[in-house]
Amino acid sequence: GGWRGGGGWADPRAQARSEIAPVPSLLRELSHKAMLPAIVFIFSRAGCDAAAEQAAALRAPLVGSDEVGRIESIVADFKRANGALLDSLDVRRFELLQLGIASHHAGMLPLEKALAEQLFQANLLKVVFATETLAAGINMPARTTVVTTLSKRGDRGVEPLAASALLQMAGRAGRRGIDERGN
Repeated sequence: GGWRGGGGWADPRAQARSEIAPVPSLLRELSHKAMLPAIVFIFSRAGCDAAAEQAAALRAPLVGSDEVGRIESIVADFKRANGALLDSLDVRRFELLQLGIASHHAGMLPLEKALAEQLFQANLLKVVFATETLAAGINMPARTTVVTTLSKRGDRGVEPLAASALLQMAGRAGRRGIDERGN
């Protein structure tokens, strides 16, 4: 699937993928324009994790040394409080958290999601790559939300994103009492 000469896209997913800026470029731009922290909505678990890995490859740090210290302290407290439960947690997720990066999706254990939420609410994570489940019911306001595509795989194949889902995601942007507006 790619561009069919004069006939449009052979595969609509190819078009959607082509419209998404590569993660390092996106983060550099958001950082340069002071638009972090951000939630980037990606409609697959694997896509969220892959984007987090791409973000980790960014040369410029997203968090300062003081923030890294605070992240390490919260993670250490979390590890002490959850002892034996940590054996099943993904070590790489802890490493990404220390870079100010997280994924948030249904494939993660509740403890992993809770730690990411705690760090984001403390303004210590600069980017969270999430599925749309993050948009509803969790107080994780960001300065910016990025919706990577306006369609997603549903029960009947690839379907347009519901207006209500888009509003939920967009509603995460703009932190009450901190930002004048969301992006």
